[in-house]
Formats: sequence, C-alpha cells, structure tokens
Amino acid sequence: MSTGSGSGGLVPAAVELGGLTEIRVHGVGGTSPESLLGDQTPTRIAGDRVAGFYRTTDAGDRHREAYSWGGLTSRSRMRALWALLLPSMLANMAGWMARRWVTSGEEEVERPATLWVFRWFARLTALALTLSTAAMVTYLALDVLAYQWGRTEPLPGPDPAAATDGVQGGITSWWAQTVETWTAVDRPGNRIVLGALAAVLVAAVFAVLARHSRSSYESVVPPTPISAEPGAPDVTSTALPAPSVRCAAALDGGLRAADFWAGLEWHRFLSRIHLTACLGVVALMLGWSTADLGVGTAAGSYGQVATVAAAAALLVLLGMLAFDDAQPDLGWIALTLTTAALVLAGIAAVSLPADPGPVGMLPGARPSLNVVWGVSLVLLVPLAVQQSLAWSYRLWQSRKLRRAGRPVPRLSTFPWAGPFVMNTIAMVVANTVLLSAIVYVADLVGTIEWAFAPGPGTRVVADAVYVPMAIGSLASILSLGLIVLVVLFGAAFLVVLRVRTRANAPAVEADLRDRYARAGIPEIEVDAAAGTEAAWWRSAFDPPLFGVRGRQRQGRPTPWVHKVATMRFVGDHSRAVAILFIALTVCAVVGLVLFLNQVLLQHREPPMFFVGIGTKVAVAFPPLYVLVLTLAWRNERWRRVLGSLFDVGTFFPRAFHPFAPPAYAERAVPELTRRIWRLHDNGGRVVVSAHSQGSVIAAAAVGRTSGRAGQEPAIGVVTFGSPLGKLYRWAFPALFSDGLLAGLTDDRAGIGPVLWRNVYYATDYIGGDVRSGSSTISDGVDVELVDPPTHRYVVDQPLPRVMSHTGYWYDEAFWREVDEMCSLTLATGGPRPGSDVGGGGRDTVPPDPTLSGSYRAQAVIPLVDATTSPILRDSAS
Repeated sequence: MSTGSGSGGLVPAAVELGGLTEIRVHGVGGTSPESLLGDQTPTRIAGDRVAGFYRTTDAGDRHREAYSWGGLTSRSRMRALWALLLPSMLANMAGWMARRWVTSGEEEVERPATLWVFRWFARLTALALTLSTAAMVTYLALDVLAYQWGRTEPLPGPDPAAATDGVQGGITSWWAQTVETWTAVDRPGNRIVLGALAAVLVAAVFAVLARHSRSSYESVVPPTPISAEPGAPDVTSTALPAPSVRCAAALDGGLRAADFWAGLEWHRFLSRIHLTACLGVVALMLGWSTADLGVGTAAGSYGQVATVAAAAALLVLLGMLAFDDAQPDLGWIALTLTTAALVLAGIAAVSLPADPGPVGMLPGARPSLNVVWGVSLVLLVPLAVQQSLAWSYRLWQSRKLRRAGRPVPRLSTFPWAGPFVMNTIAMVVANTVLLSAIVYVADLVGTIEWAFAPGPGTRVVADAVYVPMAIGSLASILSLGLIVLVVLFGAAFLVVLRVRTRANAPAVEADLRDRYARAGIPEIEVDAAAGTEAAWWRSAFDPPLFGVRGRQRQGRPTPWVHKVATMRFVGDHSRAVAILFIALTVCAVVGLVLFLNQVLLQHREPPMFFVGIGTKVAVAFPPLYVLVLTLAWRNERWRRVLGSLFDVGTFFPRAFHPFAPPAYAERAVPELTRRIWRLHDNGGRVVVSAHSQGSVIAAAAVGRTSGRAGQEPAIGVVTFGSPLGKLYRWAFPALFSDGLLAGLTDDRAGIGPVLWRNVYYATDYIGGDVRSGSSTISDGVDVELVDPPTHRYVVDQPLPRVMSHTGYWYDEAFWREVDEMCSLTLATGGPRPGSDVGGGGRDTVPPDPTLSGSYRAQAVIPLVDATTSPILRDSAS
C-alpha cells in the first residue's frame, strides 16, 4: 500500500485521478483484490468491503485499480443458503429470457425489450410458483402437523399433583394449561390456527429477507445527471431525484435505459403482491377448512366469507400484475383485504364448537389444495400460448424474408421457449422438494396411510397420518425422474465427448502446430546434444521421456492433445445443457397430462413406486447442496463452479419474482459508472479489463444511455472469457441483443464512445466470441488467443497448462492486448471537455481501509458537492 510521506505507513497517500487508469473487474467466484492486482496490501479508494475499488502501485505509465464486487455474491458463506431460493431465481430469470424479432436499429432503441402481454404472463407464472409453494407449506402446517398430528399426539397438560391452593402449579401450570387449550384434541380450530400462523411466519421470513436485501441492492440510486452532468440545474441540491416506479422490463431500450437499475419502488410493490398471495392462500385454506368443520354453525359461515374474500383478493392480484408501473395504493388495499380475510378465518376457526372432527385429512384441505394447485398450473398456460404464438410469428417473418429474397437473421439463441422452460423447471424443482417434504414429515410424525380417510370398517391406526396417494406418487415421480434425466444426459454427453475428442484430436494437433508456427514459437531440436540448454526442452506433441507411455506412441496425438480437444469440444457445446432443460420440460408436461388423465378421467389410483427412496433423496438435496457449497466456499475454484449459476441468475433486477436472490448489478453497474465519470471529470482516461461475469457488468455500464455521451472521451474495454455472446445473447436476446452489443462501439449509445476488444480461447466453456452468424458487430472486436499458449516445456516438468476460462490472467498474449488497448485509448481523443486537468485530479481523503463501511449509510450522502467538485462549481457559477 502506498503511503504518504512521513505517515509511518498508516496514512494512505493521495490517489491520482488524472492520467490513464486500468480498472480490472473480476468474474464469478469473488476474486480478491489482492489476486486481481498481484498486491497483498492494495489500498481501498472507494466503496466498502462488500464491493469497492482498490489501487496498487502504477505500472506501464498507468494506474491500476480493481473493482472487487465479490462480496455482493460470493464471499459470505451465508450465500450458500441462496440454494433454497433456486426456484424463485429461475422464475425471475425466465422473465428476462424473452426473444424478439427486432434485434437492432432504431426500433429496438425506442421500444421496450418485451411486449406488455409477455410481461404480464411472465409475472403470472412467477406468481404461480408463489401460490404453489404457499399451498404446499400451508397444507403441511394445517393438515399434517396441526390437524392430524395434533389429533394423535397432543402436548401434555398440567400435572394435577403440582396444584397448590387450587392454582395449577403456578406459572408453569398456567403455561401448560394454555398449551393444552390450544392443542386439545377436541379443539381442531385452535390447532389449525397455530398451523396457519406457522405458514404465515414462513411467508413473513421471505418478505423480511426480500426487504432486507432491497435496502442493500435496489436502494442504490443509479447515476443521474445531477450527480455528474455539467450545467445540470440545482447542482448544489442534496435531494435525490424522484425514484422510478416503472418495471425495468418495460423501459424503452432495455439495458440502455437510465432507470433500468432503479428497481426500488417496483420491487417493493411486487414484494407486497407476493406476500399478499401467500397470506391469501393461508386465508383461503384456513377459511375453507373452518367452513367444512363448522357446517351449519356461525363459525362455518364466517369461514365461507373469509374464503370468498381471500379468493377475491387473489383474483385482484392477477389483474394488478398487468401494470408496468408500481401501484402502492392498490398493493396496500389488496394486502389489507387479505389480512382481514385471514383474521376473520382465524376468529371463525377459534369459535368452532368443541368436536375432535373426522379422522383423516383436514376437512376442506383437499378441495382448497386442489384449487390453489390447479390455479398455479393454469397460470402457466397463458405464457405457453404466448410463446407458441411468438414462435409462429417469427417463423412467418422468416418465410416472408425468404420469399422477398432478403437475408434472414441467424443468431444462436435458446432453442425453444426459454421463459416457459425455465418457469416449468422452477415449478418442478419447488414441487419436488415440497411434496417430498410433506411425505417425509408425515412419515416422521406418524404412520403414513395412503388415503384421504379410513375406509368403512377399516381399523384406525393410533398414530396414522393420512396422505393422498397423489402427493406420494408425484413426489417419487418428480424426484426420481429428475435424477434419471440428469444421469442419462450426463452419460450421453460423456459418450459423445469421448467419441468426438478421439475423432477431433488429429485436427486439433494440426491446428495447434500451425498456430504455434505463425506465432513464432520454435520447434524442439530433436538431435540436440546432451548437456546443452536445447536438450532440456520437450514438446507436448511428443510422448514424455519418463513415466508410463501406454498409448502415447509416436505419430499419434498425445493425452495433452486429447485434453485440448476435450476442452475445445466442451467450449463449443457448453450450451447443450438446454437439451436437458427442454427434455425435462417436455417430460414434465407430458407426464402431467398422463397423470391427470389417469387420476381424473379414468379414476385410477396414481402409480406408487419407490416412494421412500424418492422422497428422501428429494428432501436431502437442498441441505446437501447447501452443505457442499459451504464446505467448498474457501476453495476459489469450486466456489466459482458452484456459484456461477447464481451469479448468472442474479444479474437482472427482481422484476418478476421478488423473493429471488438480490441482483448484485443493482449496485455494481452504478458504482462502476460513477467511478468512470469521476476519473473523467478529473482529466483521466479509463480502460476497463473485465473477466467473465465482470464483462457483463462492464457492458451494462458502458451501454447505458447518458446525456454525457457526447462529451465523454473514448473508453477502452477489454473483455476476456466473456459470456456476452455465448450465454447472454443466447439466453437473453431481448436485453443483450446484437444491436446492444454492436452499439457498444457506436458513438450514439452508452456513456461515451467505446473501443472494444473481446479476447477468448476456443477451450473456454463460458466465454467466447461475440460476433457470429449475421451479427452486426464490427470485425475487429473478437481476438482469439491460442490455448495453451505454448507446446514447449522443460523435461520432467508439468506440461503446458490448458488455460480454459481462468487462465487469461497468466497469459502474456492477453496482457499485450491490454497494453495495446491502453495505447489506443490514449491516442483516441483527449480528456473530457471542461474536466479538471490542472491540479484538481487528486483524491486526498480515501476511505479508511480499517473500516468495513456501510453502503446503506453512505447512500444518503449527497451525490455531489459543488464546493469540492471543480467542474460542477464552475458550471454552477
């Protein structure tokens, strides 16, 4: 860490803001700033320990900074618990996977990335997941635990021997008497109220977690003209601009929109809707059960009223999701109505006359569960229809172009109805775990009887818990079906991989030899005399001198070549996972149709096989995944592999499902944008070198439309191992469209002109080229480097490493590309007009590196201070 003169090594020196600054942005896995900069003691100059900018000593006539955002996703072991939010994350991600016919041009810039009808239907399918989850949790709490287990195993009452002067054992007896009252066998209404409270508590936990994360992510204000625009009105104002109430998916231009990352109000509104839905399901099932338990009584009538009110509130929610702007008043009205229905249902349940109730399932639980679960399935239909019509429209447009003799756009995208596929997988995963949990808990607290109630003349088992056969059947089919599909896919992929690797190895070797020859890497001197330097060198194309040779015979590709061929095949086919997703969706839809046909139409019993094994495996999967993630969290390599799904799935705002893990880009993109502006305002120039997921953050930052674009100097961007083309344009074509990526190098778009170079290896399983098919991106953007960088190695030393996705940092060829970009950036245009280039470009008070900082506390600090910002001070005067 650089320090000031006479500081004793404790006070950081002033940070130079002028000149050229290279900002390194890491990818998945949360690479530390020490690793990014090769410095064990870098200085934090902005942000906090969660996400901040760090600087080390200068090199190559440029400042070197690292933007370390890993604390937003990967550093804390508690992030492993996000595995429990996987279904909601998939549902939220599904809303961003829409396709569109227009992928470039003015029409794409001036219109929202998605259609209104798609956004509505995508929100409905996300709500379907919430309804289904709430129904399963409520059924487990009300029926299995509160009604059936509470009926067979009531808690012990007060001990009469402990009575003293007529008082039942003092405080202890009072507590025991209260527990006895609420768990008495002849008071089922009291017990199901306790079960409803447990279900409400689960919903409240999700709502509180969403609210807590919202304060750290969505509350971050995106860059606005008031924070950096010269000549902006009222530059001395400390008031933040009015927050945007519009859904990010409905903004014109998509990622280009200035308010795309301003998701605070919309997330608050959407959270209220989903919390209302959870409470509505509890109120509906509690009211329905109360009505059936109290037929002919006032309590039963009140239960019916509560059921109707809850159903009405749920119907209102379906209409509220059609809005693209947050409607807080309507949200409060719906929440109030649902809460009132829940309270009324609870009062009615407590008022039920003393009666143990019938043996078996809780009366009313079966029809209410069928209704909610059926509605959740029906809500998937509108999106399926919309996706089918959209596919037909694209096919019709393609035929029109062919008949007119015009070229048809050819860009690789998710092969089939991505939004519907991901929502279906979310439903399958959630229902697999929850249905299995119901069976597991029922087996834990009693003896499972696969029926709704004991049949006529059937002996009632004392600790029997009656569970519908459909629940056990679906739990086993879903869990075992998931395992079988994954195993079959993995086995098929490995077979194809082995066959194709063996077939491709000779061609890969020839290509490598040609690339090395063109790069000037010398061949090995086969006849070098012993005792010379040349004799120590070997080629990875030849068998090693020592060790077991096996099939490593001269003239055939070595295992090293086979490894390179394997990684190239994986790099070319890493998106084959879509086949698994589509197969799972097709099997789920077909299986559901067959299941409903057998149960509802043919009135046959559901198939029951391996229920015990299937449910135990499904129940064990979430905690096992969390355990593996927790144990592997200290290993950076495993953390990157296991956490990459969540880094991709949590990039976009929570605009479709509010209970998904928070979107780190809500903070990361504004922070990177502000840092670039701050350097520019002090006469600096910037080159961003971004790896993997960091390249997505960089693209979102430089692609954001700003009023400053006309006056900004050129920004250099080097992306490497970037999934922008291979994954994001493929899976999220409406947002990361070819037009957006091509526009990064267009002076009209973004926060300024961009000089872009995309570096990749053919062996990279995540990164790749961005220009393919009929892409409109300029030719000079993609630069492919040979991997491994050399075939030469010293005798008896490790063979040259296959760099793949994580080796760019250690490749000299990559750093030459960065050096060239720095030179090109300095040669293209000068500092920003009006920027402070004389004496003001020093940050004299960097953050104290010993303090953790609190971003939420810093968020209320004024975005600008015209008394200390020379450019704004001059504009204001």
